[in-house]
Amino acid sequence: MIEPNLSLQSRAAGDGRGAGWWWWARPRGVGLSLLLLPLIAALAAIPAAAQEPERSEPEKKPTVLVIPPANRARPPEIRTPDQFVLQGGLDQTRRRRGYEEASDLMAGYQSVLTLLSAGPREDALEALYAFETAAMEGREPAEIDRLFQAEVDVIRALGRRDVESLVPVLVLHHDAYPMYVGRGRPFLSSHASRLAASLADLYAREGASQGSRVLGARALASLGIYAQQTGVKLQGLGLMLHALDFDPTNEAALLGIATVHERSANYHRAAERLLELLKVYPQHREGRLRMAVNLGRIDEARQARELFEELVAEPTRDWVGVLAHQELARIHKEAGRLDRAEQVLWEGLERFPEDGSLRTQLAFVLDHQREPKRSQSVIQELAQTERGAAGPSPRRLYGLGPQQAYRDVLAGLEQSAVARMPRLARLVNASIGDRPAGP
Repeated sequence: MIEPNLSLQSRAAGDGRGAGWWWWARPRGVGLSLLLLPLIAALAAIPAAAQEPERSEPEKKPTVLVIPPANRARPPEIRTPDQFVLQGGLDQTRRRRGYEEASDLMAGYQSVLTLLSAGPREDALEALYAFETAAMEGREPAEIDRLFQAEVDVIRALGRRDVESLVPVLVLHHDAYPMYVGRGRPFLSSHASRLAASLADLYAREGASQGSRVLGARALASLGIYAQQTGVKLQGLGLMLHALDFDPTNEAALLGIATVHERSANYHRAAERLLELLKVYPQHREGRLRMAVNLGRIDEARQARELFEELVAEPTRDWVGVLAHQELARIHKEAGRLDRAEQVLWEGLERFPEDGSLRTQLAFVLDHQREPKRSQSVIQELAQTERGAAGPSPRRLYGLGPQQAYRDVLAGLEQSAVARMPRLARLVNASIGDRPAGP
């Protein structure tokens, strides 16, 4: 057994060579000493300084790499649309060496835009997916700023030539957002949303007409509504509020913001946004329905009832009418007017015989009126109605938010992109035609 000796360190340090220190820690027993002689001799040759105990040093913090903004120190050559390089040889070289340089990223993105101007957007979307995933392969998520900056450089070059050519590009990245969400690529979906929002902002500010601001606001509102649907609530709210900066009358944004407040139980603020909407669109059916629902939640039952009565009196057959009948009947029932509630529900079933929720509510009212046989009869009819029902219920549609306004925005963006695609194609084709012939 080796006995510790507290004076071992000072003796070894004073010797200068460390020789003789092993004597103080010599093992008891000759046989074991002989076995350890080679090891002891090797240790004796170590300088005394190496025998000193290690000094404790403060723990080093992990190195944090700060990625500088692309093109800050030495801006690469920016290829404008007149300098598009589309040769297959360059593409092959880029695939071999990766997207290490900003110029490689810009050239790869330009190829995507060329495909966008020449064919279906679905092909360009697939090319964009292949390009951006390859550009981020093996890189940290924080490095996505390299990709963003390179694409923005190309976009700004296009905008300097013709700002209207940016609309098809805007819609491309707008559509890439749900594509990346559906394919489980969260960082690229955030990148697509950020780039589309930046494009919408750029186009709204740089466009020559009020129509540019309206179109930019529509794109921002659409991005915000989709973000809300996917659970990114704060980002969605911010995008819709930004849409109102360019177009305070934007229908989708006003409805979407009101829906956010309603889901947060902030019914007063929801009603304020809906009032802004109804000042611009006084006959907006979904807006009036949501206003009535929120008024009822802030103890404005009389105003809520009047709005519901207006909606049920209109001949339109839609999910708004179904919910208006249900809510009006509920108000009458809570006020003790069971006969009036029954009348409203029968009128609703005459207009919407396929809706099972009206029958369920009617059976409930009849049961409260102590008419179990009639209630049971309605329930039996309900089973046949539910077998023929298809699609989401009116309550489900209400909870989803402004779906019709969202679809209208998507259709408008599609039309705008198609109308301006020739302008993007002219820039691309002119750049190819002007390119000098190779050796």
